[in-house]
Amino acid sequence: MSVKKPSLADHLVALDRADIADGGFKEFGRLAWPHVEPTPLAWNWHLDAIAEHLEAVAKRQIRDLVINVPPGSGKSRWASVLFPSWVWTFDPGRRFLCASFSEKLVLRDARAMRSLTSSAWYRARWPAVEYPRDDSASASAALYANTRKGFRKSETIRGQWTGEHGDDLLTDDPIDPMGAASTAELDACFEWYTGTMPTRFRDHTTSTRTLVMQRLHERDLTQEFKRAGATVLCLPMRFDPHHPDRYARDPRTTAGDLLIPARFPSEELDKVEKTLGPTRTAAQMQQRPVPAGGAIFRAEWFRRWTELPATGIWSMEVDATFRLTTDGSYVVIQVWCDDGPRRYLVDQRRERMGFNSTLAAIRAMRAQWPKARTVRIEGKANGDAVMDVLRAEIGGIVEVQPDGGKEARANACQGEVAAGDVYLPDETHARYPDGRVGAPWVPGFLHEAISFPKGESDDQVDAMTQHLNAVGGSYASRLKAAMGKQ
Repeated sequence: MSVKKPSLADHLVALDRADIADGGFKEFGRLAWPHVEPTPLAWNWHLDAIAEHLEAVAKRQIRDLVINVPPGSGKSRWASVLFPSWVWTFDPGRRFLCASFSEKLVLRDARAMRSLTSSAWYRARWPAVEYPRDDSASASAALYANTRKGFRKSETIRGQWTGEHGDDLLTDDPIDPMGAASTAELDACFEWYTGTMPTRFRDHTTSTRTLVMQRLHERDLTQEFKRAGATVLCLPMRFDPHHPDRYARDPRTTAGDLLIPARFPSEELDKVEKTLGPTRTAAQMQQRPVPAGGAIFRAEWFRRWTELPATGIWSMEVDATFRLTTDGSYVVIQVWCDDGPRRYLVDQRRERMGFNSTLAAIRAMRAQWPKARTVRIEGKANGDAVMDVLRAEIGGIVEVQPDGGKEARANACQGEVAAGDVYLPDETHARYPDGRVGAPWVPGFLHEAISFPKGESDDQVDAMTQHLNAVGGSYASRLKAAMGKQ
């Protein structure tokens, strides 16, 4: 009796199955890509991170996941097409509920998954995943099922979410970028997530929820997932070392380093950001949406310095509201150089500190910048205690007693910023006397400034306005005028 020798096709099937068994979802994505997209796959480290997190969802090691990435990063193909197709290779009975803001998008990805799992390549490797022979004419793109009781139901968030119950909710871009500022759109998305979807799961003890989107608004669905304790994978287009959702294993180290330089080089990204404008760039590209109402300061008003002026008057500003807890206020210490009408923010330290560490930080900053002979400290909260200790060892301490509220003080110096008289270090190219190059804290400062007064923090803005109002002259009249606006 003759034994049939394995064919070349059999060897290829065996090799693919072995590679995927060893490499998991990432390897499946690499091998399946040509059967989904006509263009070659250009691998980048961010796909490793996305694949790793989605694989943890498949194993139910992560139950709630948020992936915040810029547009054009391949998120839809990997999360909505490749991921459920891979899960069916070992769990064909898994039931997926897939949602988006657009019917066109949900049907596009549904058809792509159906095409992949019906392809000769897929069927040769996982023959157990098949569709009923008689469903070719009747099956819709919005809902189809395999013969192992697994299915994919696709719908918009405003659609009819009735009937089927699933295991995994995959939400890809729940809000139209063009409607992100609409309260009605935000409310509809929130109502769908909190009111409709909790009733659609087969087993609430094992169900998973994955949200993939670019940030669009401070009240978007990402924020709701975060409040519920979801795992967040946040990958801004330009590296931001002070991002509140910084991915701990991001291999980038320098502020401004690009996410996908081969696809989005700096010169092309500059054009995109110019078209988007600073507000949409902050949200869609950097995953740091600016709250509505944060209109006192604009990003484009702040200029940049790469070399410090040779002359000028130096000083330090201290915002010493400290509480050493994970949710406490930050201590901010800023060094400024004033050269005529130009205000140069030279250096900054911002940390959650206790009393002793605050004293040490002020001493260290003064030692590093001895030309900053004036040290202004707000005389309330913890400021009085700090001044009591430091006056005996540091000269030039000035107590600041602010008048008016935070917004009034910001409005009082708005004109200086708008006139282009306030300079921040260039986050990449600023050169310091001690040899440092760049100031990685600038993006965080800028985000807080343009978000004020609606942002989560205002300590950096407080220190800035303390300085600008102290040295800007005619503060009393400007403050009176600013308070009159409110």
